[in-house]
Amino acid sequence: MSKISAVKAFTNGEIAYLSWSLDGMIPGCLGFEITRLYPDSPEENAVLPAWVAFKGQSNKDWLPQDTSVWPIQKLSWKDLTLRKRRDQLVRRPDNTRIQYRVRPVVAYTDGLEEIRPDLKVTYTGAPVHLSYLDEGKESDILTISVDHGSIRATFTNGILATQWLSNAMKNPVYHDLKKDISEKDNPIRNYLAGDVLDTLKMLLEKAAANPAASLKMALYELEDAELMDTILSAKTKVDIVLSNTAKNSAGAWDMENSPNRTLLHKENVTIKDRMFNNNSIGHNKFVIYLEDGKPLSVMTGSTNWTSSGLCAQSNNATIIDSPEVAALYNDYYELLKKDTDSFVTPDPMSEATKNVQGTTLRATNAKGSNTIILKDGTRVTVWFSPNTPTVSVNKLKTPPDLSQVYSIMRKAEKAIFFAVFLPGRSNDMTGSDIMTNVITEAISLAQKDTSLMVYGAMSDPTAMPNYMNPVKGEKNPPTPYTYNQGKMHIVRAANLNANDLIGDFQKELLKTPGGHAIIHDKIVVVDPFSENGAVIFGSHNQGFKASYGNDENLLIIQNNPGLVQAFALHVLDIYEHYRFRAVQAELEKSNKQKWDGFLSLDDSWLREAMVIDNKGDLANYITG
Repeated sequence: MSKISAVKAFTNGEIAYLSWSLDGMIPGCLGFEITRLYPDSPEENAVLPAWVAFKGQSNKDWLPQDTSVWPIQKLSWKDLTLRKRRDQLVRRPDNTRIQYRVRPVVAYTDGLEEIRPDLKVTYTGAPVHLSYLDEGKESDILTISVDHGSIRATFTNGILATQWLSNAMKNPVYHDLKKDISEKDNPIRNYLAGDVLDTLKMLLEKAAANPAASLKMALYELEDAELMDTILSAKTKVDIVLSNTAKNSAGAWDMENSPNRTLLHKENVTIKDRMFNNNSIGHNKFVIYLEDGKPLSVMTGSTNWTSSGLCAQSNNATIIDSPEVAALYNDYYELLKKDTDSFVTPDPMSEATKNVQGTTLRATNAKGSNTIILKDGTRVTVWFSPNTPTVSVNKLKTPPDLSQVYSIMRKAEKAIFFAVFLPGRSNDMTGSDIMTNVITEAISLAQKDTSLMVYGAMSDPTAMPNYMNPVKGEKNPPTPYTYNQGKMHIVRAANLNANDLIGDFQKELLKTPGGHAIIHDKIVVVDPFSENGAVIFGSHNQGFKASYGNDENLLIIQNNPGLVQAFALHVLDIYEHYRFRAVQAELEKSNKQKWDGFLSLDDSWLREAMVIDNKGDLANYITG
C-alpha cells in the first residue's frame, strides 16, 4: 500500500494541476516522481520533466531531466507541459484522455525497486541514486478539453517571468520579445497566446464563412495586426463600438487605437467612435455572433485585442453558445450605441472630453437581468456597467453588480481564489465596513472566518493589503510582495532579478517594455473543489471604479464544476508561479536566508511542507 492516500488531478485544457495527500510523514522521502499516463495510447506515457537539480549538482544550461532524476519536493504540482512542449514550440492536441501516477522516492535502498533513468546526463555533479518507496497512487482519468457544455474557456500563457522563456530567448533580456509577439505565426507568439488567439478569432471566422451571419463588437484596445486582419476579412458583417485608449506621456488620447480606428473608417466598416478621453473608459472586450439578425453566441473575457494582451499578460477568453445570453449582450450593445450619440466628438480625436455615460444606460444596467439556465443546467448571471446613478464613487454605496458578487463570496464554505489586475487601492479599505473591491471583501471574510482559505494574486502593489503610501521625499519606498495572515495568502507579480537569483536560475523579464498590466485577469472563484462552486469574470476589474465609471461586462457562472475548476486552475497557476518569486523578493529585501535553488538531500523539505505556512490546507481541500 502506498504512503500516498489520494491523488487528484484537474485540467483546464491548458495545464493540469495535481495535488496529493499522505498518510503521514515519510521518513527519508526525497520527493515524488510524476508520470503522465495515456490510457488509450500507453506508448506515449511520459515522466514529467524537471529542471531543478539536487545540491551538489548544477544545471546551468537549464536542460530538462525528469522527475525520476529530480523528484518533486512539494505536495502539489502543475503540469505545464500538458499542451506546451518544452523541447519545441509546438502545442500538444486537446481532447485526449490522461491520468497521473505519483510515486514517493527515497535514497537507493536494498530491497526497494531501483530507479534507472534512461536519460543522458546533461548536468554536472554526481547523479543521486534513488529507489521507489512503493507503487504510488494514480489519479482518476480526465480529458483535456476547453469545452464545458455550452461554454468554451481558454487562457493565455502570457507569464513572461519564466526560466524557460529566459533560456529560449537567450535572455538579454528577451530583446526581440516585442517583435516576436507581434508577428503572425511566430512560434513565440503562438506559444504565449495559447488557445486564446483562436477564441478571439473564432466568431469572426465563423461569420466570414456564413452569408446569414453578422457581428457586433465592443472593444477597448485594438492594436494587434492579426486580429485587425481578421476583422477586415469579415468587414461587411461587422458593427463595432470602439472606445479610446489611455492618454500617452504627451497628454494625447487614443494613440494606440488611432491607426486601426482610421483604417476601419477607410475600409467602410460600420463603426461608432466611443470617445471618453477622460478617467472613464469603454473597457468591454466582447463579440456577439448573429444569424439573420438573431444573437446566438457571445465571446467575452479579459483579453484586450493587442499583442501584449495576447502574449504578455495572463488573460482569459470565453465563448458562450446561448441565444439568451447573447441577447442580453445585444441589448446592451444597442444601448452603448445610442448612448454614444450624445457624446461630443473630440477635435482632434486625441483631445480630452467630459463625455460620460448617460442616465438611460445607467438606469437600465442597474436593473440587472434574470439568471439564465443553459441546457446542461449551468446558471449564468450577467451584469453590465456602469450601473450607478453617478460616475463619482461613493464608498458607502455598493454597486448592484458587486452586491451580488459579495453575496456569493460570503457564502464561501472553504475557499476564495482570485487573480486580478487592480480592482482598487489598498487605502480604499478605510474601515471594516467599507469594502470597495473583491480583495478587501475577501480579507474581511477571512478575518471573520479563520477557517476560510484565501489565495490571491494581483499586478499592482498598491492593491496589496499591507501597502503603505510613500512618505513625502522618501526614495524607493518599500512595496510589499506578499501578505500572509492565517489561511490567507496574497502575492503580487514579481520576477527574479539580478539581486535575488538562486541556484541555476537566470534573470527574468516581468513585463514588456512600457507595459503595465502583468496579471490582467479579473477572476474570483468561490469553492471550486466543492459542489456549489462559482466563478466571476469578464472585463470588470472587480472594484467600485469599474461599476461607477466604466463600460464593463461581468458574468457569474454556477452549476458548471468543470468550468469553475478551469478558472480555479488558471488562478492557482498564476498564484503559485508568482508566489515563489514574491517570496524570494521579500527575503532579499529583508536580508533573510533564501532557498538555495537546489533540491534537498534529506526529508527536511517534507517536514517543513507539512507544518509551515498552512501548505497542507490547499492540498487537503483539493484531494478532499
